[in-house]
Amino acid sequence: MTDVLPEHYEKVKGLISRIADYYGPVEENPLLEEQTAEMCRLTGRNWDAEEVGNWCFEYWSRASLDETAYFFFHGDLPEAEEIELVFWKLKPGANVEPQTLYEKLRYVKTCAKVKAVELLPIEEIVSQLKELLSGWEQQEGRDVFRKVRPQEPWHTEEVRLFGYGDKMLSITCINVSETDRTAILRKMEGVGCTAYRPEE
Repeated sequence: MTDVLPEHYEKVKGLISRIADYYGPVEENPLLEEQTAEMCRLTGRNWDAEEVGNWCFEYWSRASLDETAYFFFHGDLPEAEEIELVFWKLKPGANVEPQTLYEKLRYVKTCAKVKAVELLPIEEIVSQLKELLSGWEQQEGRDVFRKVRPQEPWHTEEVRLFGYGDKMLSITCINVSETDRTAILRKMEGVGCTAYRPEE
């Protein structure tokens, strides 16, 4: 972990935003050559105008502002680890291959037909997970929790919850530490759920 953000980090973020404000074709941006020269000066890297314009244009569809700033300093996006864990409660005596069960529970048409699992107390589970992740920032109106490292703002830890017909809960962990993942697993075990990590 770095102790200090790269020099000119905030200026690069501001520059990305200014470049992104131009909504015409990248090659017709009259300020792009000048902005590219500024990007090169601020980051100490040799960028060409087309690359800068393309990366800044609708950057949010590929990465966050902080991740895009990281790209301009390092030439690549920061590494991210994404792990999906899914949970269900098997009925006594049920014996279904986990990957098959996962595939059936993912889709509305087949989810309703699955009798091997019990309904999950989703509200109770989400409430317990909110308590567990109380120090994290919750995205308004969604069961998405984020934790940002002030000195590495491009490295966001994120937990996303998504339910499938009250029969399966998907918890996607992005850059989440093993300690926090283990705490989530323990919490889910406490409500009687079986964990499964879908095959890639």
